[in-house]
Amino acid sequence: MKEVFDRLSRIQGGVCVTIILNTHKTTPDNQKDSIVLKNMISEAATRLENEYDHKIAKSYTEKLTQLANEIDHYHNDNGMMLFVNENIAEYLRIPTHPEPRVIIDDTFATRSIVRAMKKDTDYYVLVLTKGRARLIEASSEDVVEEVRNREFPVKDNNSVSLSKEEAAKSQRMTNILDEFFNRVDKSINRVRTNNPLPIFICSEENNYHLYLKSADYPDTIKGHLTLRNFDEKPANLIKEIWPVVRDLTVENNRTRIAELNQAVSAGTCITDINEIWNAVKEARGKTIFVEEGYYQAAKNDDGFLTPIEASEISHRNDIDDVVDDMIEYTLKYGGDVVFLEKGSMKDFDKLALVTRY
Repeated sequence: MKEVFDRLSRIQGGVCVTIILNTHKTTPDNQKDSIVLKNMISEAATRLENEYDHKIAKSYTEKLTQLANEIDHYHNDNGMMLFVNENIAEYLRIPTHPEPRVIIDDTFATRSIVRAMKKDTDYYVLVLTKGRARLIEASSEDVVEEVRNREFPVKDNNSVSLSKEEAAKSQRMTNILDEFFNRVDKSINRVRTNNPLPIFICSEENNYHLYLKSADYPDTIKGHLTLRNFDEKPANLIKEIWPVVRDLTVENNRTRIAELNQAVSAGTCITDINEIWNAVKEARGKTIFVEEGYYQAAKNDDGFLTPIEASEISHRNDIDDVVDDMIEYTLKYGGDVVFLEKGSMKDFDKLALVTRY
């Protein structure tokens, strides 16, 4: 995903069409996704006719239609993005639920890729008991998958087959559990090498504390939920642990808002849309803060931006979402982006930039 972002965010010039839609993982809902996509391609075709010439509109509509025909909707994720310009025609499935949009500009709209890469609410749930371990990957309230590979699930025949007399010998049991938990920890660290998400543990209280002692990287473990049934369905486990994850995310966001307030005191925070626009283009953006769901179309008159409604876009120089461009500039020059939940940036009108100087 990062490779796609790095490559597409460097493209500037010409006509770039981005179509973003929510999709579904399961049948029969995912079979409706092709109809939604077809309607969005029709919307793009109408805009291309209005803002460009018939030749461009015809060529791009054909490329979008051909690309859409290549998609197997049985393998959809939570969202999808299509990218088409003179030289590119590709699509990307993303694990997040994006804001459905059709964007026509001189750059591709990549904010949804950035949001997916941030993974603020993506996590693992390690389901742990004596001699058995499962690993579930989740995103917010949704199960991504139960990990089934050479690492998971894990079973330790030594501890599972202990007799009641042996299990009663606390030190022997502790040693066996310690060895098993250490093995599980090594397995989850190998999984995290390719996808370094935070970990939440479902287990009995004493097993949780014993596991923490065995963990090589205990700081990656963010919370705990008492386990009632090891074989519980993944969806039910995620439903129980999601409030814990959500509360942690809110707390992390409060910390980032505190950084924003400190920048206000230090005089390094700007909120005017034109000041932000100029600062990010001049590589002065350190961190851009954006409230979830905030998009802003704008007219660009020789570098001066005038906010407009998306329905008012009528010219090829109009910008579909200037916030998307601001994020790209900030990241391009080594800055960071923070997405905050709706309603948390009321004092900043949903957008703020902390500058380097």
